[in-house]
Parts: sequence; C-alpha cells; structure tokens
Amino acid sequence: MNELLRRALGTMTRQADVRPVIVKSTILTIIAAGSAVGYFHYLVFVVSGGGGLTGQDPWTSLMIELVLLTFVLFLSALVGFSFSERLDLPGFGQFREFIRALPILVVGGIAMVAISYVVFDRYFFAISPVSIPRGTFYLVTIPLKAALADETILRLGLVTIGVSLTKNKTAGVILMSAVSSLFTVKYFEFIGIPFALDHFYIIYLLLSFLGNIILGWLFVTRGLAYCMALKFVIGCKYFLIPWLDV
Repeated sequence: MNELLRRALGTMTRQADVRPVIVKSTILTIIAAGSAVGYFHYLVFVVSGGGGLTGQDPWTSLMIELVLLTFVLFLSALVGFSFSERLDLPGFGQFREFIRALPILVVGGIAMVAISYVVFDRYFFAISPVSIPRGTFYLVTIPLKAALADETILRLGLVTIGVSLTKNKTAGVILMSAVSSLFTVKYFEFIGIPFALDHFYIIYLLLSFLGNIILGWLFVTRGLAYCMALKFVIGCKYFLIPWLDV
C-alpha cells in the first residue's frame, strides 16, 4: 500500500521527492481541521439544537464530522501540492508579494462584505436567525474555518482538479466556481430554507459564483495565501452582527 501511494505521488509530482508534499499536506490538514472545530460545534449544538448531524449523540456526530473533514482536507492538500508544479500553479504564493498585497485584499474583502450585506445578507439573516453565530468562540473560529478549511478544499483541492480536467486555468476556475456555489444549497436546506428558483436563491447563487470566481482567480494567479486572507476578511463580517439591525 505504501509503495502504491509512493508511486502515485511520484507520478503526480513528476517523480520529485514526495516527502515535502506529505509534510505540507499533513501540517495544513491539522491546522485547517483545528480551525473547523468551532464551526461544526456550532452546527451540531446550535443549528441542530444538539440533535447531531448524523442521528447519533451530538458528541459522536461532531467527531464523525471532524474525522470526515480531516480526510477530505488531507486529500485536497495532497492533490493541490502534488499537481501544483505540473499545472503551473503558484501554491501558497510568494511571501513578499503577498505581504505587499494585504492592504488591497483587506479593502477588497470589506467591499465584498458591504455589497453582500446590502443585496443579500440582511435578508438572509432575517429569514434564518439561526445562521447568525453568537458568542466569542464562534465569532473567532468561523472566519478561521472559512479561510483555512474552506479554501484548502475549494481552491487547493477542487480548483486544482478543475484545472487538471479542463487543461485550462480559466475554465477550471469557472467549472469549480459553479460546483462550489451549489455545495451550500444543502446547507440552506439544513437550516430550513428549501431550494427554489426565486429572487433569494438567484441572488445568492450569483454572488456565490462571482465570489468563487474571484477566489479561484486569485488561487491560480497569485496563490492560496491570497484566497485565505480574502476569505478571512469576508468571514469577519459576523463581528459586525451585534451592531447591525438583524
């Protein structure tokens, strides 16, 4: 089994040393999975009212969700880091360029939050109050989960797969932006908002698709660190909720 994995990784990485890929994937998985504990705790104990997500005891349900997430995160990181050189993807990106770009990412994230709030979030929060996290623990951990866990799966994993399938960065970003936008339909149904082709869902899908296009473009042109920083700024919108009329 170890030999099979070694050969597979060797093929994906063009026979380069696979140890850095495994090490980076493991470290990122541990950090990203840790960042998601608060989010899944919120889903299990708040959104579902302590009933769990899989029909089991809530603590059992929480552990199952975290184990599954960890597995998906590791696979996503493994795929992303393995194919980055072959597909000419920037990986995390250049550190110095990333530091210089931080002010632009912060301003861009704030602008995206403002637009989203005006055209969607204020109506969404009114329809589904349970979607609003309360408490310092959730307010701190949910933006981290959005930045680390979500971007590892959606950008490092899925966009890399999309680029590999289409043999084109732009096509890969567009394809996986559409797929990513549909993922949260299940979350909406979980919190009691059934899917319907109405104004609410159309606006949401458009915003989600455009947001994923921006994040995907950042990933394939600049690197994963850019996506994570922008997503963290967007995730910080929940800090504004106590001061907003929602």
